[in-house]
Amino acid sequence: MQRHGIDGTKMLNLYDRVTGIFNEIFDSRLLTVSLFALIGYCTLFTQRKFPLRWMIFVLFGMILLAFVTLTARVPGKARVRFHRGMAGLWVALHGMMVVSGLFYQDWLPESLPLLICYPVVFSVLASRDDESTFRSILRGAVFAVLPFVVLSYVLVRPTLGYPGYMGIFYDANCLSMCCIVMTTAALLLAYASFTKKKVKAAIAYGLCAALGALTLLLTLSRSGLLAFAGVVVILAVAIIAGTARHPGRLLAVVAVLVVLVGAAGVKITQDKMYEAAVEDYELAVYNHETYGNPITVPKPEERKISMDDLTSDRWGIWMTILQNLTWNGHESSVVQEWVAKDGAGDRLFNAHNAFFGVTYNNGFVAGLLLVAYTLLACVRAVQYYRIHRKTSPYAATPMAFCAIFVLVGMFESVYAPFSVIGCTYLLVQAPLWRADLTRSGAEALE
Repeated sequence: MQRHGIDGTKMLNLYDRVTGIFNEIFDSRLLTVSLFALIGYCTLFTQRKFPLRWMIFVLFGMILLAFVTLTARVPGKARVRFHRGMAGLWVALHGMMVVSGLFYQDWLPESLPLLICYPVVFSVLASRDDESTFRSILRGAVFAVLPFVVLSYVLVRPTLGYPGYMGIFYDANCLSMCCIVMTTAALLLAYASFTKKKVKAAIAYGLCAALGALTLLLTLSRSGLLAFAGVVVILAVAIIAGTARHPGRLLAVVAVLVVLVGAAGVKITQDKMYEAAVEDYELAVYNHETYGNPITVPKPEERKISMDDLTSDRWGIWMTILQNLTWNGHESSVVQEWVAKDGAGDRLFNAHNAFFGVTYNNGFVAGLLLVAYTLLACVRAVQYYRIHRKTSPYAATPMAFCAIFVLVGMFESVYAPFSVIGCTYLLVQAPLWRADLTRSGAEALE
């Protein structure tokens, strides 16, 4: 029989030799627990805005990732053939990130686990049954984020208004990132439970999804709302294409939700732009009255909308990155050229975009490779869904989290080995690394 792809068997055999007796100690039933710990750790440091040194944070993440692989490995020999495109682009992308780290050492801690550790995880997870793997990842995501959301409501009174509810988190965007992960995971679990006639479980997961969606709305995060709208559309289409008896009704519900999310996004944007215009004008008036500086800023009601207004200054940052490209990146993730141009030393912003972030930090070659890898992952996620939609209620999982990564990644720097979105996105795409997507779990073993 003709073989295609890159054989991952040697990687699994090496993994078995290294871990040895640990594979007998760590029962596979602990997979959900280890995933809960891993995603919970990512959530904690999203909430805290990474208070430890970056390399220490990554080190503990790698230890937890090791526990995931130990509890995920199924006994016996397995042959997993990797897709050449996925594996090749992965090595090229993170190899380039390592090269960048040789010039700027701060990038080595996150590039090495991406280059070395995650392919081992993909090899292990791809040798498992997909349905149980997805179920464990999604449960881990829901129950890792849920305590932080509940504690936010207990300790911080909810508010609806600018600049957005942040609960116990560092800022509203951090909370929104965690909410979109929890909400999506809960929706997928609710749908799977419903199809298996587990009504109580479906209701429980549905309530978790509703809590996450409500909290997401309170954060006023436009990137989170955009991602939520994308996920709702994807999951609705997935249901319609799978088992829906009344597709017209579902499409109507989807249309209403998209309109509501769109209206919320427009209102949030208008409020944020007006508040920024008021702050700028009040500062100009203060400088005029105190120092005699002329008022050059228009009144809030007369201010014209710019791309920087629409993107909360992100457009200016992105254009500055494009004007200062290098092949090997920059020493700091703070876009220093934009800081100098902006003239405000306390506005130390990163790229606020996953793709521009890698481009600025690690060089334009790495940026192009990340775009290529992401596009291929999205294409294969759609292919995976089309193949398995009739047999698995979890078939849309890689597609949904690819959408989250892309939509949130357009406005936030979420591509990191242990960011809450980046980690979950990477875990669920392990089956996409198989050369043959038509096989699933034990069927993929040779």
